Amino acid sequence: MKPRLEAANINPTSFLATDYLNHFNEIVMLLEMVPDMPEMIEETYEWAPKPYSQHFLDSGFQAKELAVEAYEKAPAPIRSTFESVCGKLDGLVTGTIESLKKVNAAERGLSEPARLFIGKRIEEIQGLLMKLNQVIHGHLDEQLADMVPDTPDSVATDDESAHTQAEIDALFDE
Repeated sequence: MKPRLEAANINPTSFLATDYLNHFNEIVMLLEMVPDMPEMIEETYEWAPKPYSQHFLDSGFQAKELAVEAYEKAPAPIRSTFESVCGKLDGLVTGTIESLKKVNAAERGLSEPARLFIGKRIEEIQGLLMKLNQVIHGHLDEQLADMVPDTPDSVATDDESAHTQAEIDALFDE
């Protein structure tokens, strides 16, 4: 199977493909535009987490079936770390989008604190994307596991809201 993976641009060590990073890179690009073009906020609302296999089934990736098959056979430690980082990314991105919705940023515009909030979240997302890229390239070690942060306090867990109303309102205080 490994020669087929290499030919299809799927890492033969991790059994994962970097094409999945595009799912997150698209939302990062949109979020980067928001401070200068607040009307782009509404486009971020369309983003939703997408499991690895579904990403490939929906994509134009030439070897999509092989990508799904390989993912199912990925070594357990790699797949576990990959899924953990993806879960943190999903939570961070959805928490950011939900915060923007709660403050009605599309209609109210963005204050300087809101711009800083978006910038900080983009940095956090990009940091996790670098870690996800390392996992996809088969770099799994103790240091990587230690570098994957716990879910930020501001990201919703269970039924908790992403921010209190006071924190959300503060995004508009100048």
